[in-house]
Amino acid sequence: MALVLEGAVATMDAGRPVLPAGRVCVDDQGRIEAVQDAAETPPAGFGTAARVRTGGVIYPGLIDLHNHLAYNCLPLWAPPGRQDPFTSREQWPRLDAYVTDVRLPTLALTQVASKALLKYVETKAVVGGVTAIQGSAKMSRPYEGWLVRNVEYETFGTDKRSVFQSVRTLGQDDFPTARDHMAGGNAFIYHLAEGTAPALLREFTALRDNDCLQPGLVAIHATALGDPEYADWGPHGSSMVWSPLSNLWLYRHTSDVVAARRHGIRVCLGADWAPSGSKHLLGELKVADLWNRAAGGLGAAFSDLELCEMVTANPADALGWGDRIGRVKPGLLADLLVLRRHTPDPHRNLIEATERDVRLVLVGGRPVYGTPGLMRAGGAAELEAITVGGRRRSISLRAAGVPDADMTWRQVVAALEAVRRDPAGAHQDVQAAAALSGEEPLRLYPDDPGGAPPVLLTAGDLGEVRIPPLDSLAHDDQFFAALRAAPILGGLLDGLEGYYQRA
Repeated sequence: MALVLEGAVATMDAGRPVLPAGRVCVDDQGRIEAVQDAAETPPAGFGTAARVRTGGVIYPGLIDLHNHLAYNCLPLWAPPGRQDPFTSREQWPRLDAYVTDVRLPTLALTQVASKALLKYVETKAVVGGVTAIQGSAKMSRPYEGWLVRNVEYETFGTDKRSVFQSVRTLGQDDFPTARDHMAGGNAFIYHLAEGTAPALLREFTALRDNDCLQPGLVAIHATALGDPEYADWGPHGSSMVWSPLSNLWLYRHTSDVVAARRHGIRVCLGADWAPSGSKHLLGELKVADLWNRAAGGLGAAFSDLELCEMVTANPADALGWGDRIGRVKPGLLADLLVLRRHTPDPHRNLIEATERDVRLVLVGGRPVYGTPGLMRAGGAAELEAITVGGRRRSISLRAAGVPDADMTWRQVVAALEAVRRDPAGAHQDVQAAAALSGEEPLRLYPDDPGGAPPVLLTAGDLGEVRIPPLDSLAHDDQFFAALRAAPILGGLLDGLEGYYQRA
């Protein structure tokens, strides 16, 4: 249905950046028809459209360009007894504790309840204002996303993928494929030089020598790179994804984003995964702000607007999707976020916002999450109550006729809790139900950072797996206690909790 959203608007569009009192007109196809001052005359046909008086600030939906969705039911993971930072991503996945605490629980959850897990982690993203997220790994059948857009599988109705990725280091035979993807105008997302070991610079050299420093390259981490590498890389018009919490949690070091920006590399932000990162991108934005203003000693090198662009316009442009999402602009899809206004400057408002400030999230013009009143005003269907950060919210998970949009929030949580209680028994029940219906369940195959392929666990294996409690949707006392106790992190981000103590 056509909608008119009213409120302040922070467009991330240089042509008309902020409207203190504005209006966003969304047509019945989910596209933005007009972005106006409230005093302007609405476009023809919008006189009878549903009006949503947000009472807040309207932004583009957030785009998370670095995640691993299959793991986001898990809590923060601190390697037992580890005091010193790791120097490479090749180290921590080899620990026995990683296998028992991270890999096996994820294999069990994805083997028995992939659909429920995917809906849980999509919900976890959307409560933080995310409307598109990277890191879906492989699935047994096409799934472009219901609550949020899954970047690798999103085709915008064309059935043609435009984003490809590799978590693992490319071998010599892999470079031609990556290069061909980018030469064809596609984006290629690649984990690059994660850690601090000088040997990791070989990964950058290999990209350069194989002509893969191209505009379509979106490199995640690049923490081992220094000014010479960024200077070499800069002229190619590429992008990088910064995940400061995960970098600091594991390596006590993060990317030199100031050097990257200085040499012309587009910087985006990614939350990474739950075992070492923020719960969602809205949380990671505060880590970036803290590092920029205080903890990292960057001297506020990035303005508030530039930080906000790292989660909106920059990732859209990095993917080649700037003509579809990432700004509040006529002609783009209405992937929108509405936040409560708690500070006058709209960009500072986004940076300091928490889960409790999220009032409405639209994907393609469809309200998927928000306050009960705004969800009803936006015409959302199949509303279901959910509590996030102590606030009552509504979510729309189900839709008749849409493949895999067939679980309520209660069913999602119940399915995951059944696996936690008895992985082997839950697996037996799921297999029996599949045999009865004749339809194989949706299956998500996790992309293991250590490079180990996904395997099927036997009933005996499942019986030995211990799955921790489901990670909460909002940043909470348990999360901040884990930050304070993390020996590798060493108190670097103790100031983060202050963002969440505002009334």
